[in-house]
Amino acid sequence: MRKHIVKRAMLLSMVSVVAASSFAACGSKDKGANASARKVVKYDIKDYVTLGQYTGLSVEEDITQVTDQDIQEKIDSLIDEKTTYNNITDRGVEKGDKIKINYTSYVDGQQTDNQTSYELKVGEEQISEEFDDKMIDLTVGANLEFTIGVDTPDEDGNVKKEDTTYNVTVLSIEEPVVPEFNDAFVAANSDYATVDEYKAGTRTELENQNAESAKSQTQSKLLTMITDSSKITGCPTFVYNINYNQILSNYAMYAKYFGGNLDSYMQSSGITYDSVKMDAVKMTRQTLVIEAICKDAKIDITDKQYKENLKKYVTDYGYKSTDDVEKQFSREELLFDMRRDAAIEYIYNNNTVTQVTVSENDDTDTVEDTSKEDKDEEVTEDNKDESEEKKSDDEESDKDDDKSEDDDESED
Repeated sequence: MRKHIVKRAMLLSMVSVVAASSFAACGSKDKGANASARKVVKYDIKDYVTLGQYTGLSVEEDITQVTDQDIQEKIDSLIDEKTTYNNITDRGVEKGDKIKINYTSYVDGQQTDNQTSYELKVGEEQISEEFDDKMIDLTVGANLEFTIGVDTPDEDGNVKKEDTTYNVTVLSIEEPVVPEFNDAFVAANSDYATVDEYKAGTRTELENQNAESAKSQTQSKLLTMITDSSKITGCPTFVYNINYNQILSNYAMYAKYFGGNLDSYMQSSGITYDSVKMDAVKMTRQTLVIEAICKDAKIDITDKQYKENLKKYVTDYGYKSTDDVEKQFSREELLFDMRRDAAIEYIYNNNTVTQVTVSENDDTDTVEDTSKEDKDEEVTEDNKDESEEKKSDDEESDKDDDKSEDDDESED
């Protein structure tokens, strides 16, 4: 369930960035009570963006080297996933056991926490190493009160040791039954037949993941370089509104999943409305630059590509069918997303990318050097401030720029 929500939020986020583009500018404006951000607003991207250099740039791409330790961590994770537990009543707690406890904690005589049937693995320091040490040798039904120093952040984020008293009752003890990692285990619990095949295949999977992550970071770096070198003068207000509202919409979806509301989720995550505003400004600047690249490079999506991408969305984001995707988003919104991906891929393939293998533990970037050769501003505070109070798509079109209202045709 969580995986589906997160993936859907990722798709929403991608759509929101590009849904602000002028490719939406084909149709009539609706300024009535039912006006929507999905409605079309006509404007010329050249009135807002003087595009900087977007080909012929050079950038390094750091690809993290896969180590034996990385592979061992995957093995340990699989073993842990398949480990079972037996209930124990004839001995005390040992390191590695899974125990269930009731506990209450106090600081300066004031209760700070109360947990019932709390489950922890002794030795994993879920509360603290010292807490785990106190659990050793306790038997089922035992009660213990003790005071230890616990790292506690203050209002300024500084961490200090705070004497905390715990009253703990042990409810149950379970000892782990750890499977042996051999060919039979691998064949039964993975797509590989032997230990050697598993290690080789896992290394390849991790290398592919690291390469894909490095590529994504490089694309982001290139887009930032291009955005910084472009001159952006204002923006149609609805563009900023879409990005601002979509960020809040994604946070609201996370909050709903975790059983809270938007404000409580943002507060617990250290997110402020000011930071949302700044993120929306950044997204809007990049939205306009991406739009300008698509226009200048004549990037478009064919019907065949559209259908192929829909199938990819079903696979990548957990939808039941392509019809399900199209029920969630309009064709225009999905095309905006596809255009964005095409533009990002375009700038990656049309600039020089030097791939460098780096070690996760080393400060020096070294080893491998392969180059991908060339194949061939302001979003103003006024724009931002007048947009930020928009909380629904129905209101977004009401504050479009005068420039947006006067344009007669889209840049298609």
